[in-house]
Amino acid sequence: MTVLIVASMTDPAAMNIAKILVKNFGFREQTIGGERVAYKRDNILLAHIETDILGLCELDVGSGIESAICISRHSSESGKPTLTTHVPGNPGPAAELGGTPRTMAWADPYRLKSALIELSESSSRLGLEEYSVSLEATHHGPTELRIPVLFVEIGSTREQWLSPRAGEAAAAAAFKAAMEPRESRSAVGFGGGHYSPKHTTAVINRDFAIGHILPEYFFEYYDPQIVEQAFRKTTGGCETAVIDWKGLKSNGRKRLISKLEEMGVEKVRV
Repeated sequence: MTVLIVASMTDPAAMNIAKILVKNFGFREQTIGGERVAYKRDNILLAHIETDILGLCELDVGSGIESAICISRHSSESGKPTLTTHVPGNPGPAAELGGTPRTMAWADPYRLKSALIELSESSSRLGLEEYSVSLEATHHGPTELRIPVLFVEIGSTREQWLSPRAGEAAAAAAFKAAMEPRESRSAVGFGGGHYSPKHTTAVINRDFAIGHILPEYFFEYYDPQIVEQAFRKTTGGCETAVIDWKGLKSNGRKRLISKLEEMGVEKVRV
């Protein structure tokens, strides 16, 4: 089986990361179907697409793909330098950035854990102290792929998107996620803001591999079916919830606990 790394040619950060993967990680050019150019190393395929990655609905790279890793830019109003990783999905009623409303993508928490740890280690090794390293809550598309998908991103402005050092950190994280998933206690995260410092710490320093994260603002449009979907769409099965306890208002926390007890899910406070 093959792990696919996907880069959109419309995305400067993706092209920066892809260039470094080819240069530093031993990828070699090959063709797909006799016409499309891609790059391969061992069981990892690096492919470029012409469209925005958030609207990806299918993978035109042949069969045998078991997981997809999307390398991408990250944007924020603050412009703060960041290295982030997360699972896509639209837990709410809108899908402004690709995918389908109220639909979660498939998550592979073991590859996500590997990507996060490598981002942290590479950030230190490359002297990227100005960059924050973090998990993000589940957001944006694509949601329709039938395989697990995760994002590795550089943020938050063009200066960072084109940074060779940030590109190297993201490339190392994508490569490590493809090559060496880290099996741990699979979990779904709840609570906190869009960035998830407590879940980030739990994944880096403890025996948790968190895939989907439903933040505090999810409870503004709470849907218990999305909670069920977050667990069901975690590859390999999942029966643990890691909850940012103080990062949830009491009303949302009560609804969540009631649902988790109904499901028989283990609850861990962080």
